[in-house]
Amino acid sequence: MPVDQANLANIPNPAVTVIALCFTHARFLHECLNSIAAQTLQDFQLIVTDDCSKDNSADLIQAWLSTHRPDAIFIRHTQNAGLCKTLNEALLHARGEFISMIATDDMWESNKIERQLELMRRQSANVAVIYADASCMDEAGQRQEKDFIEAHTPDCTRPSGRVFAELANRNFIPAMATLIRRQALIDVGGYDERLTYEDYDMWLRLAARYEFVYCPATLARYRIVATSLVRTVFFKPTAQHHLTLCLICQKWLDSGLLSSAQHKAWTERLWSSAYGLYQLGDARSKVWLWQAVRYTRRPRTLLLALACSLGVSRQLAKRLTGTTE
Repeated sequence: MPVDQANLANIPNPAVTVIALCFTHARFLHECLNSIAAQTLQDFQLIVTDDCSKDNSADLIQAWLSTHRPDAIFIRHTQNAGLCKTLNEALLHARGEFISMIATDDMWESNKIERQLELMRRQSANVAVIYADASCMDEAGQRQEKDFIEAHTPDCTRPSGRVFAELANRNFIPAMATLIRRQALIDVGGYDERLTYEDYDMWLRLAARYEFVYCPATLARYRIVATSLVRTVFFKPTAQHHLTLCLICQKWLDSGLLSSAQHKAWTERLWSSAYGLYQLGDARSKVWLWQAVRYTRRPRTLLLALACSLGVSRQLAKRLTGTTE
């Protein structure tokens, strides 16, 4: 539905803007949207996006909104734009002081917004993110043994304050269980539209400038489905996924914010991603292999970068460099 900017100017700004992001989630849409509608705090603007779903999600969203939230903004794409570009588009329409996002295959507990907003109101402007935990469930909605943070990072201490050092080791923030200061998102430049996924890059950029606060509660339900990123892109990386990792690594290797151990780990991550591009025959691998040479200074990496630049076949290059992984 179109946005009437003249009318928006006359509407008081809500405390929170909720952004619900859909891509082929027809099976789960109503559960997610109903969990948003059931929030104990209703002072929120609702923006729902559909990034050219392959099922009838968009029609289901349109019907649900017409009945339950006719005041909501519906961003309906006819061509797939990607998650980060879709988020930036939604942020252009956001009026809330804080942002809370959810993929429409996940769900919220009814007090999610109220609990986190109450905690955020007690913080200074230096706090950009309130994060809680999320339970994990399968496609049928059955709760799994471990919640999100424990499942992803068993040794994570759920820190508050300056959390960049902890984040540089691993991503432990459940995106669907966060409340984010909108001005902080603006100040760091919004989402990087070159990337295939949004959360880790944004957490690192926010953590480099702001504080995070842990809310000791389980306020969302994270659904693990066959088509989720963790089951597809992360287990069988595409060229775009490798490129995303290269770009994220490039942002922090010269930042001075990484410990020596972290710098070594991020260097290995850059090399692995550059080599992943090379294995897939992606032309961009040449640039990133040379970037890996800069940080690893390994003879094998240098030989592979030279071979790639000279157009040596991948099979021959692997034999020459002894690269088998």
